[in-house]
Parts: sequence; C-alpha cells; structure tokens
Amino acid sequence: MSTLLFYKEPVALNREQHKAIKFTAQKDYGFTKDTNSVPLTGIEFFEASRDYPVLFSKDDNGEYFPLALLSLLDGDHHLVDDKGQWDDIYIPAFIRRYPFALTDEGTVCFDAKAPHFESDDGKALFNEEGENSEALSNAINFLNHFDAQHKHTRAFCEAAKESDLFKAFNVQVMVEKDKPLRLEGLYIIDEEKLGQLSEDQVNNWFKQGWLAWSYAHMHSLGAIRRLVKRQQNDVEDNSAA
Repeated sequence: MSTLLFYKEPVALNREQHKAIKFTAQKDYGFTKDTNSVPLTGIEFFEASRDYPVLFSKDDNGEYFPLALLSLLDGDHHLVDDKGQWDDIYIPAFIRRYPFALTDEGTVCFDAKAPHFESDDGKALFNEEGENSEALSNAINFLNHFDAQHKHTRAFCEAAKESDLFKAFNVQVMVEKDKPLRLEGLYIIDEEKLGQLSEDQVNNWFKQGWLAWSYAHMHSLGAIRRLVKRQQNDVEDNSAA
C-alpha cells in the first residue's frame, strides 16, 4: 500500500526550517483524479459502504488491506468537478489527511509542493515560541487518530488472513456497450467461513468491532451497481460532448 500516494515532495516537518510556513485549508481534491482506489480504515467501512464498494487487495508483502473503489477504470474517477470539489459523498480519511502524513516512526511530514502552503495569508504551523499552532495540532491529532485506526485495521486483516476468510473476488461488469470489464486481483470476506468462527473468536471479533466491519464490507458490495451506473453515465456524457 502506498501511504504517500499523492505526495510530490514529502518533507519531514522541522520547527526551525519551516517556522515561516503558512497553511491554508482547501477543499480542492483534484490531486486524486488519476486514482481509482484509496486505502480505508475499518472504522470508515460503515459510512463508505453507502457510496463505494469496500474491497481488499494485497501489498508487496502479501498482506491484505481494505480499499474504497472510486472507479472501475484507470484514470479520472469523476468524483471531483473542474474546481476539485468532491461529489456529495463520503471522502476517505486517506484523502482528507493530505497534505500531511505520519511516518511509521511517528514523524510528521508534509507535501512541500502542495498548494496549501503557497499563500502567505494562511495559518502559521508554529507560534513565536516555536510551539505547535492550533492548526498544526489539529492536523497532528487527525494523523494520530488515522494511524491508530490504520494499525487496528491491519490487526483485523491479519486475523482474517489467519482464519482464511479472504476469497478472490472476480466480477465482470459492462461499463461501455460490448466492452465487458473484468475486475481481478481483489478479495472479499467469505461470509460462510465467517459464520464458522469459534465462539471465542466471535466474542473477540465482536469486542474488537471486526464483526461489524465485516458486515459493513459485505453490505458495500451492493455499491458496485451504483458505481457501474455512475460510470455508464460518465461514458454517455463524454460520448455526447
């Protein structure tokens, strides 16, 4: 999983080197346009499931991780307008944390090329005493929460893998007329095997919130139909243009 998917020039934040930097919050998500999926944390499954299929993929180490499928095609997902404004649906936290990020060692980074830092009228990241400003503290709190949820999600995926709950998800959809599209390399939780967990496992999964996550994931599969319909409308609109 690429944790710095959108970052052109990630830099470790330094209170001496970057004391003069100003930050301006933006709702321009145009930087995501060429991405057809983004990682999710388990706590997001509930809300994301209303708008996106929540599926699983594998990283380079063969470890499973969940993602929100934004588009069935490579390239523009058509969820942002010409000004980068996101459609009136859920925006994954992986996207909302930009332009900041947290390394595995807990170091705060930012994308030095992000437009959030181009204006001198923004909010300072550090005060005159060199302490974190409210704007930076809020960003770090969000990153810490995201990191904690990411680790909990990783534990969920490891437990599901150990119980052999993942199965391949291959589906063929029709976005353009006479041009079937086959989705491969994705995985879902096997509901039948989930029902075969031992009583102790079920109790643990319930306490961890993983049972609820599993069923939210299964519920999200119905969003594939909505995604197909949205893509078909996009294709029709482009053809008519």
